[in-house]
Amino acid sequence: MTQLPQDITRLDTALLNFPEGEVLASYADILKRAKLIHKATYFGNIKHEKVTIVFAGEAAEVYHIYTTIWLHYSGHIFLKGDITIPVARILDIRFD
Repeated sequence: MTQLPQDITRLDTALLNFPEGEVLASYADILKRAKLIHKATYFGNIKHEKVTIVFAGEAAEVYHIYTTIWLHYSGHIFLKGDITIPVARILDIRFD
């Protein structure tokens, strides 16, 4: 997935359909993502700071959203308004 991510709003994220399947190729990348999600959840809950989440949708579409991660539970991250993104679809988390 080398294309540039499209900017998307949190509310538009709720309208997306996410296919099943992991987007990262290696176990090391999956562990790195887990650590980033943990750190981003801390930033959201304790520091009330936002992060940039880069994730894959359908048909190899890549998006990014600047928001707060409130919870990581049961294979999903939860954003404000009970909007979720499957962890397996997350390519990167950036602390801007």
